[in-house]
Amino acid sequence: MLNGTRSDLNDWKRQVLGRLRPYLDRREFLQAAAVGSAALAGAAFRPGRAVAGAKAVKAVKTGTFSFPRLLFHVKDETKDIWNAYPIADVILRRRLEQLTNINVNQNPVVVQLADLEKLCRYPFVFATSEGYFDLPKNEEANLREFLMRGGFVHADDCVLGHTGDRFFRDYVKMVKRLFPDHEMERVPDDHEIYHCYFDLPKGSPFLQGKDHGGWGLFEKGTGRIMTFVTPGDLHCGWTFQFFTPAKNEAAVKMGVNIIIYYLTH
Repeated sequence: MLNGTRSDLNDWKRQVLGRLRPYLDRREFLQAAAVGSAALAGAAFRPGRAVAGAKAVKAVKTGTFSFPRLLFHVKDETKDIWNAYPIADVILRRRLEQLTNINVNQNPVVVQLADLEKLCRYPFVFATSEGYFDLPKNEEANLREFLMRGGFVHADDCVLGHTGDRFFRDYVKMVKRLFPDHEMERVPDDHEIYHCYFDLPKGSPFLQGKDHGGWGLFEKGTGRIMTFVTPGDLHCGWTFQFFTPAKNEAAVKMGVNIIIYYLTH
């Protein structure tokens, strides 16, 4: 639970990943990128070298990781608003559980910025839309507070057709208002978010829209990414409906990397 302090947040993260460490070397766990297409099709996660002397074990249950969807107001008329294609969330949650030892809550969760107390129960939040949006001042303040406490938002531009970056541009502008002293910037392709689990040497996969690359807000002092926005429509890739198998697979890998990055920082 994210109840208000960084200590609470770290306790929650340790619940999620801590029980893996008797069996897996941490670096090898984070770099277990050898899982390929067969695993994405449903095979179980195959961990790296076990610690010397350890016996083979079944996957362990860990603290529960949830993948909530953020409800917010989209101000222009567009088909794809905050709740577009919930099946994509379902598929990513299933892939995450298949590819890792993380115990994933498979139930859908929706959170709103107006309810900071409930929002902070879910330190990782996913947001997507195709259109321009606006937030009331109190919700912008809650978002800033959520991020300052250590919460993380993955925002993804849901593109209608093959053009447009309206959501991406509005999200970057909003974060600049909330953090005027350190605005968002493009995350370089050699950053660990692209290599911490699966190796994505070209950075954030591009499926459609405008290829700006992945952008992040870096916390001063630690360099930790506080929120990450992807303009290339990863979410539609998770549905496995619109693109080639290779692109869909890359979108899933990026989604898993983002979650692993968050859980380990």
